[in-house]
Amino acid sequence: MSRLSTAERIGLIAVLLLTWGMRWGALMESPPGWRDDDLIELYTFSARILEEGPQIYFPGASGHEPLFHTLRAPVLAVAGINQASARWPSAVAGTLAVLLTWALGRRMFSVRTGLTGAALVAVSFWGLMYSRVAIRHIGALPWMVLALYWGWRQLRDRRPPPGALVGLALGTAGALLTYYAGRLMPVLLIAAWPLVAPRERRWQRYLVGLGLGVALAAPMFWAATHIPGADARVSELAIPIHALLEGDPQPMLQTAWTTLGMFHARGDPEWLYNLYERPVFGPAVAAGFYTALALLIVRLRAPRSRFLLLWLAAGLSPALISLPPSSYGHTILALPAVYLVLASPLADAPFHARPGRVPMGRTVALLLVALVATRDLPAYFVEWSTASMVGFLYRADYRALSRHLQARPEIGDATVGSLLFGPWDKVALATDLGGRDRMKPRWADPHRALIFAGGAPTPTYLQQVGRRESAIAALLAASPAIEAPPGMDAYRVAPLPPPADAVTTTVDGRLLRTLPFQGALVLDAVAWLPGADARIATWWTVLGPLPLPEEELIPNPPPPGVYNGPRLKVFAHLVVTSEEGCDDTFIDDGLWVDPYSLVPGDTILQIHHFDTAPQRPAESSLVLGLYDPLEGARWTTPSGVDHLDIPLAP
Repeated sequence: MSRLSTAERIGLIAVLLLTWGMRWGALMESPPGWRDDDLIELYTFSARILEEGPQIYFPGASGHEPLFHTLRAPVLAVAGINQASARWPSAVAGTLAVLLTWALGRRMFSVRTGLTGAALVAVSFWGLMYSRVAIRHIGALPWMVLALYWGWRQLRDRRPPPGALVGLALGTAGALLTYYAGRLMPVLLIAAWPLVAPRERRWQRYLVGLGLGVALAAPMFWAATHIPGADARVSELAIPIHALLEGDPQPMLQTAWTTLGMFHARGDPEWLYNLYERPVFGPAVAAGFYTALALLIVRLRAPRSRFLLLWLAAGLSPALISLPPSSYGHTILALPAVYLVLASPLADAPFHARPGRVPMGRTVALLLVALVATRDLPAYFVEWSTASMVGFLYRADYRALSRHLQARPEIGDATVGSLLFGPWDKVALATDLGGRDRMKPRWADPHRALIFAGGAPTPTYLQQVGRRESAIAALLAASPAIEAPPGMDAYRVAPLPPPADAVTTTVDGRLLRTLPFQGALVLDAVAWLPGADARIATWWTVLGPLPLPEEELIPNPPPPGVYNGPRLKVFAHLVVTSEEGCDDTFIDDGLWVDPYSLVPGDTILQIHHFDTAPQRPAESSLVLGLYDPLEGARWTTPSGVDHLDIPLAP
């Protein structure tokens, strides 16, 4: 292969600058916030390496390979966990993937194919998406293309350089150790050997390099197979295969058909990674892609055509047999291949103009890049990043709330309503708040509960999406609205006092306030709520620090055998005595506030729904207490009682 000309150097530098700018610019706006997988990989994998040292395999989140998390850990050690440190490794990996796409395209086809393919990857929606999120998918791509580059050279060069074997081994091992789609690499490289290598060419070094790569990754696979259920991702996604084994081919056929149409008809259906079902190409570029594909098939005798078609087929294969169809994440190996296919006809087109003629190769290359860029860049930076569903999935409202609170240092306490009411909402806000240690938001599910910091009127920020319990909605409507960040409603909410007919004593007449659970949490009052349903409101006060185990972030799904549920719940049993004297029990257990966010002096309004119970029965009582769902242990009052029996007036 010829040395780089001055024009090619300039073109490559321009492509790499464009690549880095597209992957680093507007980082706080696109994506508009954090998603669960970002935070899970950052806090429970990369940060865990900082605390516990290198890991050979992560059994959480259905199984994770360690390499990307290991490489990112030093970045987090230096810069902490923030938007830049979380996404910088992805941007680097995306840029390296573009560079290697150029190198392989140049080696297989021509300078113009390599530069054009690299530029197309740089400006593509697909390439941008995975280079700007904090998950490991894009981290596998440089290793994959590196293995293919050195594999091609080992098979095709008359005198492969000594580093070819090492490059092939490292690329194969890196792909296997980064993402489960990398498991296709040994299969792809073995299949490429008889299709690409000349018969007289020695192949031993090729297989040695491939074998070394697999051997480097073998300890990880040994660890994964010796932890039951730790490597569950493939089986979780391969629903069409399970249906086929049970005699139903329809899901497999539908998935394969949809995936094969991802370039012109229906792309990835997940808003997390795409505008819903937006195809990879627009009509004009899709026509060019299929024309290029047909040309490769016509020229199948050429080793480069066979190699590229094999690469494309292998890269698409995971989405043919798994859900969702057309997944851009499952087909990440195909990303460079798709754009090299599109650019492959340029290998035979004149790039420089003859005297008096138009340089068709250069013109077509620039036109292709322009068509992809003018469609994909606005789609990513404007349409996708501002879509309401994307904002919800990536917690754009919590990012806006963090900016709102950072600009208002006078707000020291606030309640935040969480629709999903999981730990990652809290982690997302805390990460974006950064060094604002004085801020301690309380977290509640506004469909069931509110928290009043210090028992006083509290700034309360609620997502605009989702339901709100009618009694809570009425309380909010009566509260003064305050300035709110985009995507949220905000009020200054004063505690709702118990009504005059609220119950404040147990069956034996003892005051509820004299019976704190574990000396930390006391029930103040219980009252029926008006309406057609059986709903009971409870008022609580936090007296002291709650005796909870240390809070721990667990990936979702959790590792096999690891509990990932709450450590404190309320059990609430409504016991109704019928006219015949029989007791019926209706249960609505739950604690709809985050107990780890509570501070002594806080008060809580919580509402229980007993959907199948009669409204305000003539004779009833509420049996109520607190317990740890993991250990089954109940919290007790100073007298050792582990529940309260509270009479309810009709």
